[in-house]
Amino acid sequence: MPTPRWNDHRVLITGASSGIGAAIAQQLAGAGATLMLTGRNEPRLTAVAQSCDSPNGRVTALAGDLTDPAFRTRLAEETRRTLGGIDLLVNNAGISMNASFETLDPDVLRIICEVNFFAAVDLTRLLLDALTESSGRILVMSSLTGLVGTPTRTAYSASKHALHGFFNALRVELRRSGVGVTLVCPGYVETPIRTRALLGDGAIQGRDHAEGHRMLSADRVAAASLNAAWRRRRLLLLGRETRLARILSLLAPGLLEMILDRATR
Repeated sequence: MPTPRWNDHRVLITGASSGIGAAIAQQLAGAGATLMLTGRNEPRLTAVAQSCDSPNGRVTALAGDLTDPAFRTRLAEETRRTLGGIDLLVNNAGISMNASFETLDPDVLRIICEVNFFAAVDLTRLLLDALTESSGRILVMSSLTGLVGTPTRTAYSASKHALHGFFNALRVELRRSGVGVTLVCPGYVETPIRTRALLGDGAIQGRDHAEGHRMLSADRVAAASLNAAWRRRRLLLLGRETRLARILSLLAPGLLEMILDRATR
């Protein structure tokens, strides 16, 4: 679990109403950080905020839709006003999908890219001067699909690959500023993201297609991610399948494609 080293740090966490985002919020609050939480579901977000046991800091929640540029601007302004600056930006909000590309509505592709990629980029832009002032950190929650193109996850894979391209380039630009950029790629995590995944027509899947897989807990992923961000690591791979896929993608890409093809039949 995170140590009190996060005490008095000012943190914005997106996608904080459940899963990894909620776990990160609870762990940081327990370490004494001051938090701004955001998510689409206001009742769940409020419940997470109330569950945060913060001995020194305070927790503020602002519900809204990150696909709305006006809300992103408001969120950044409220973060500056409420926290007085920012030391850690956690770009965690994400939405998944499960459909072949031929059945994927273009609007669904755009929604996924807007939430997973453009919202993270825009919030980073809006808060970059404040992060530079504090020599802060940016923690980006990616995925196994950010390393490996996965069938029936074309839009999701595209959005996560885009995160890697953007934030790896940004890290180089920020070398002299002292701002750290950490990308985290977990495999299967026990969260609602798959149940809430979008089908090709935009309908919610409503079931966990990975049921039966061995999964990481959201608490474990949160703790490992915060540790990596504190150490300013560039990349963190979590889960046996993530490390194996990374190795195969570099050494035996044809074998990896065969495995992925069989797994999705």
